[in-house]
Amino acid sequence: MKKKNKPNWFFRTLNLLFFIFISLYIALESGYYDSKIAKKTAMTEESIKQFEQDIKDNKPIDLKDYTFDTKKDYSNNTTDAAIYISSKVEKFMSSGINDIFNILKSLVT
Repeated sequence: MKKKNKPNWFFRTLNLLFFIFISLYIALESGYYDSKIAKKTAMTEESIKQFEQDIKDNKPIDLKDYTFDTKKDYSNNTTDAAIYISSKVEKFMSSGINDIFNILKSLVT
């Protein structure tokens, strides 16, 4: 009978990290990030030109017309649940650590 090899979690994790590294390296070398930055720069240059034109035309100027919001809301049910669980774990751990220190303090004094 053939013996099954147990999965080696170290090498699986190492392979996953290597895959992530290669993916990010390819994205960097292909110019993905440079194109994203160039697009933002182009939008900024267009906004500056529009601002200057509006000043020349004596149009009312509002800062919101020339800026764009780069903050994205990534919240969803998964992130909300993770935040809830992490806050509960934090409360549990901090109260447990406080109790341990209180016990140690009572033993020393």
